[in-house]
Amino acid sequence: MLAPQNISIFLNNALKPTPQMAELDSDAVLPETIRDMPDQVSGHFVGLEESATNEIAAAWKRVMILNPTQVLYTFTFDPLTGKFAARKR
Repeated sequence: MLAPQNISIFLNNALKPTPQMAELDSDAVLPETIRDMPDQVSGHFVGLEESATNEIAAAWKRVMILNPTQVLYTFTFDPLTGKFAARKR
């Protein structure tokens, strides 16, 4: 498993991202090229505060950016485990 990394999440069409720490379920570093980004990514948030957990769980739209490529992923979230599953948009 890779070291935790900073990702950006956007909830309900927010214009500014909220930074969060996450560990991806992968042994490979994400590519730096947009076309090489995987279609699906999963992992879990690290050190998520209860207020942030509730905010993410209640959001009707969830989008994340995982690295400098700025590829958008729509994600589902399990508030009990902090796990997410993301699909490239």
